[in-house]
Amino acid sequence: MTRLLLLVPFLLSACVEGASQPGQARMDQVGTCFAVVTAEEGGTYALATGVGDGSRAPLGQRLTGLSAAGVDAALAKERKIMDINPECLAIYVKDRSQAAPFKPGL
Repeated sequence: MTRLLLLVPFLLSACVEGASQPGQARMDQVGTCFAVVTAEEGGTYALATGVGDGSRAPLGQRLTGLSAAGVDAALAKERKIMDINPECLAIYVKDRSQAAPFKPGL
């Protein structure tokens, strides 16, 4: 579990770079709830979720090995939670359609 928590900030750091458009929520902002889908080897997907803490690579949880339908369902569930969670001051979501294709060795 500890290794997973250490791996998530590394994987999410690339997402923070692309989320800096004015007026848009950013994962590195305190109180921004995020859910980011990434493609994995073998046609599966991973879902990283958490709440921004002000750091460039906030800690979060990561579910791996999800099918397309599985990641869509998990993302929909997380999104519903974000909508009612008072801890979420802003919301940043990157769904399966926005996930970059899997690149071996990264």
